[in-house]
Amino acid sequence: MNETIKGYVYRLKPTAKQINLINQTFGCVRKIWNILLLERKSIYELYGKYPELLNSHQYMNPKYIKEQFPYMYDVDSQSLTTAWLYLKQAYTNFFNQSHDEPKYKSRHNPIQSYTTHTTNDNIRIEDTYIKLPKLGLVKMKLHRALPQGSIIKAATIKKDGKHYYVSLRVEYEPLILGEKTFEKAIGLDYTLQGLYMDSEGHQADYPNYYKESLEKLKKEQQISSRRVKGSSNYLKQKEKLASLHLHIKNQRKDFLHKASRYLVNTYDLISIETLDLTEMAKTKHFRKSIYDTSFGTFTRYLEYKAKDEGKILIKIDKYYPSTKTCSQCGRERDMLLFERTYHCMCGHKMDRDLNAAINIGVQGLIAYATKAYGTDAIAW
Repeated sequence: MNETIKGYVYRLKPTAKQINLINQTFGCVRKIWNILLLERKSIYELYGKYPELLNSHQYMNPKYIKEQFPYMYDVDSQSLTTAWLYLKQAYTNFFNQSHDEPKYKSRHNPIQSYTTHTTNDNIRIEDTYIKLPKLGLVKMKLHRALPQGSIIKAATIKKDGKHYYVSLRVEYEPLILGEKTFEKAIGLDYTLQGLYMDSEGHQADYPNYYKESLEKLKKEQQISSRRVKGSSNYLKQKEKLASLHLHIKNQRKDFLHKASRYLVNTYDLISIETLDLTEMAKTKHFRKSIYDTSFGTFTRYLEYKAKDEGKILIKIDKYYPSTKTCSQCGRERDMLLFERTYHCMCGHKMDRDLNAAINIGVQGLIAYATKAYGTDAIAW
């Protein structure tokens, strides 16, 4: 059976001594990255026009750098090796033109992280603690258990704002789910106000956390603009602003996780529309609402939760005119953006979002039946 790899994120509650060592590791990883990046840039400027000299150059490795900076022996060696490997991969991606050129890392970035790998069971969960290299047992908020029989392959320790997290890369064999009875299906239509309208007439009522915090953000940004760049007060205000953004992000993620979990637990088949959110966000009147609702993140949450539970998620073709089609008779008519009620020649009258959600739900059922039983299973 193919093994599954997933990530599990937990909040850490390290002691003051552990925080100092984590921050020291961040600094060492950042220094190795910047030293190696400077070397690569310099060598390319010198030998870029001479491929033979460029390919013959022996780049520094973590062992050599640690000999120059002995304090690096105090931190986890795997984290330094991983940073070296990540930079090599980043340059490979850059030369393959799949990614931008790697950039120097700054100590003032509110998000700092390092990755370490499991060797000889040195990363493991013990009760409500996690054993991490060099750090020992770190208190954690174990809000959900790892899958039974799972193996921790790697751990990324991250500081986001004032909080510390560990992201575990876990490998396990998925449970074989028995065949489930298909009972309930639903269609979801994306809306700027409320995230989605479902085919049963219920709206998600997403609170638009970013819009609600705009005044507070504006105030903090004004204070930040009056600080002298680089001063201690400027850095403190920058951290305060980062914490506010993190709070908004966590509110959004919490809502999206709960909404997606409810849908997956309640319905066997969920149909959603496929949207080009990047293109939609180019319209300045919709940009903030699109980024605030994070429908793309919501879709991703639905995908992996549905897969884990053996449920079905169907994405409807983005060119299907769900808003223009009458859910009663199937006729199409043009709809202007300000029209909130759908009126059809057949006399059908309905909220435009509900009408679209019903159409999406029906198309999802058709797609499922076609795939499961073939085109002959659908008769009109």
